[in-house]
Amino acid sequence: MTTSSAWGRASLLHLAIVTCLCQMTQAHAADASPASHLQIAAQPLGQALTELAAKTGMLIGVDADLVRNKQAKPINGQYQPEDALTALLAGSGLQAVKGSNGSYTLKPNPANVEKPQSHAEPTTLPEVSVSAANESSANVQEEGKAADGYRVKTISSVGALGSMRLQDTPYAISVIPQELIQNIQAQSPDDVYKLNPSTRTTTPQITGFSPNVNIRGFDGYNTAEDGMRRAYNHAATMEDKERVEVLNGLSGFLYGAANPGGMINFVYKRPTMERLNSVTVGNYGGSQAYVHGDFGGRIDDEGRAGYRLNVVKQDGGTALDHQSIQRELISGAIDWQITDKLLLELNAVYNHYKIDAVSPYWYVASGIQRPSAPDTSKYWGQKWSGDEFHNTKLMSKLTYQLNDHITLRGAYMRDYINREGTAGTYNYPQSSTTYQQLALAGADSEDVYNAGQAFADIRFDTGSISHKVTTGYYMNSDLYRGSDYDSGASTLGPFSMRSPTYVAKPAFAADTASLYTKGRDINENLMLGDLVTFNEQWSMLAGVNRSRILSLSYNEDNSKSSSYDKSRTSPAISLIYKPMPWLTSYLSYIEGLEAGGRAPTSLIYTNHGEVMPPMVSRQQEFGLKASVGKVLLTTAIFEIEKAYQYTEVIDSSSSVYRQNGRQNHKGIEFGATGKATDRLTVITGLTLMDATVKKSENAGNVPMNVAQQFAKVYSEYQIPGVEGLTLTGGVYYTGKQYADDANTDRLPSYVTADIGARYQTTVSNRPLTLRLNVNNLFDKDYWLNAYYLGTPRSLAFSAQMQF
Repeated sequence: MTTSSAWGRASLLHLAIVTCLCQMTQAHAADASPASHLQIAAQPLGQALTELAAKTGMLIGVDADLVRNKQAKPINGQYQPEDALTALLAGSGLQAVKGSNGSYTLKPNPANVEKPQSHAEPTTLPEVSVSAANESSANVQEEGKAADGYRVKTISSVGALGSMRLQDTPYAISVIPQELIQNIQAQSPDDVYKLNPSTRTTTPQITGFSPNVNIRGFDGYNTAEDGMRRAYNHAATMEDKERVEVLNGLSGFLYGAANPGGMINFVYKRPTMERLNSVTVGNYGGSQAYVHGDFGGRIDDEGRAGYRLNVVKQDGGTALDHQSIQRELISGAIDWQITDKLLLELNAVYNHYKIDAVSPYWYVASGIQRPSAPDTSKYWGQKWSGDEFHNTKLMSKLTYQLNDHITLRGAYMRDYINREGTAGTYNYPQSSTTYQQLALAGADSEDVYNAGQAFADIRFDTGSISHKVTTGYYMNSDLYRGSDYDSGASTLGPFSMRSPTYVAKPAFAADTASLYTKGRDINENLMLGDLVTFNEQWSMLAGVNRSRILSLSYNEDNSKSSSYDKSRTSPAISLIYKPMPWLTSYLSYIEGLEAGGRAPTSLIYTNHGEVMPPMVSRQQEFGLKASVGKVLLTTAIFEIEKAYQYTEVIDSSSSVYRQNGRQNHKGIEFGATGKATDRLTVITGLTLMDATVKKSENAGNVPMNVAQQFAKVYSEYQIPGVEGLTLTGGVYYTGKQYADDANTDRLPSYVTADIGARYQTTVSNRPLTLRLNVNNLFDKDYWLNAYYLGTPRSLAFSAQMQF
């Protein structure tokens, strides 16, 4: 398929979707007036308004002083959103005034005061404080429930811009919420990436490396935690996360220098104001038994402070022969509403992760016929290989609502990772029937990650036009400490591809080298953005980012061995049009700066460890988001171009990593999330791409490890007549991909399937949830990409009790 023909077909397909959505617009407009069913319990007014906003998408400005000590009346029935708001405010002494941009502001209304009956006894209600920050946190906790089809309306952090409504963001963003993470029994980010419609795992966590994800055809370690960037995410945990937010495409304006594929934001669980006690016991597959405790509640009677604690203990073998994982997690959070306008959020995390028999890296040299994927349930490395991490993290956030117009936000994260000495193998097929192994031992190493933010959100009007200006500074850095230890390499084999061969651990050289600071990477950003609302239909987001990349390398005597220091100002602009409140269209252009790639540390690379120069990326995107019934439909057509980095094979035992030419990815994405019917939930997506290399010796080729088509369907169905029983399942297709830059080694497409069930009941009036998931149901053997095998069939099960 040629570039022009594939792109033309994608454009026609996108045009068809646009036409379809326009037809749905007309159909939906005809039935947009009927009220929907809303049920909100009696509770403090501030919490009730937050719940209403989350369920309806209304924008409600709340002054903490106005709602303090006020109680909302319960509602349960068919309501228009505005009527539901009026019902909640009944007797409160307040009224809602609608602004020109469709938002509502609370004002005093003495006529709306409910007169107490003479026989009623006075009641003291708990004090409620509402700020922009904890409103967003409440939305995140309330949204994305299984009962709502896992559909969310709020993004907790659109990078520097902070929280926004998903419908209003001019970017392609998808969310895997906490209940879905629980229900698929996700053990690592790989389980989330498999389900998410737009992501593909490139480097699994069980390899001992940081999980690497592919978005829009670009590999990257682009991760953030609560909106703060970090370089890598070794031994990542899921049990203490409220959700995973996936941004497709360039994120430089929002997060700083990054790979153009996208950004993964892991959002931590926040404290709950109601008592939460949940204990889950289960098995992640194989014999990986675990217990997970999740506890939360308020610290003081007034509800100004709350806590959240997640504790995990896991030990046992995976579904892969001889491989086992041992880990412990203690993750705590405290929120303290110091004053009505000042909120402090704190996190502390300790994570220990040890894996024996890490999944090996495969390298097929040029001219060697790649073997068919061997039995993935067998372990193709050596049993004495392993990896171990100790991770200690501290995070803090401070939000001060100076007045109705200005909010100040600050945050800081420090993350320390100690990686103990490792041993592993690289597998080298010699033919389609034999392979050899290169065995190495690694030294201890340390990483210290820092991230910081300081922002101001300023809201004001110029005539009938509303502005939300965000400006500030944010940074992230990685200080790396290692040694010059060289274990020496041992060549093992040749072995047969029919079955793994295990040998004794080679006598590696003793590690007597001392740790020293080997390098430091820093990214600093100054940004200015303005979200301009012209009227209810038209708005614009425009801004600039001044990004600086500083990379330093040191010798053991602390002298500088190499460095580069580059800065660039990158623009971003998006035009947003909402012909209907439930339909959003946007057109965006964004540029970004990206740190140059680093040549792999494998000894087969003659320039191993060398850092390439920084790169500039550009993206154009047109997208649609339509809330139709209980389903969110999305589509985006995009084009991204960046510098091309690749491996040039010199001979069968040596290669060099280069940067030359341009890499251009054009594509179209579709997605749907929500309740297709009252009993059927669907999360599905399709990506079609035309990815090519330009102005390089590989010009016209498809970049390595890029699947130009992939599709996913995950669904849940509540069984009629069996209360609490839900069947689950998914089918995931990945198209063909090239395993080398010269396009001589092509991997076949593959399809995997999952199936499961969930049963919810009560025992002694306590909620009990039983879960069962079978991953890779048909035990498909496949190459995940050029370097790693897929995972075998596994059975996960658990029982969760809340009390």
